[in-house]
Amino acid sequence: MAAAEIANRASLIAWELMDNAHRHSHSGAPDQTLTLMLERSRYLLSITVTDAGPTPGCKRLSFPEQKSHGGGLGRVASLSFYWDWDGCAGLPVTVKARIELP
Repeated sequence: MAAAEIANRASLIAWELMDNAHRHSHSGAPDQTLTLMLERSRYLLSITVTDAGPTPGCKRLSFPEQKSHGGGLGRVASLSFYWDWDGCAGLPVTVKARIELP
């Protein structure tokens, strides 16, 4: 995979993860933030986003899931070789995707 393709995949994954956090967590509120972290090792590039937790008053506590329509985490799954999430109900959620490097 060429450097330009890796950069394109990484930027698309980062965008999808940040968009997902803004849409489905308190990170979308004007006074809130999210954390984006990129980590490179010899063979992997990891893109990690941690949101600000659920929106106050949210009655439905949900976790990241891949929908069949192909956007959001479906796109992350297609662009990465592995993705997962970590978190507990009512607390911030971290989603990480990994891209293999040549």
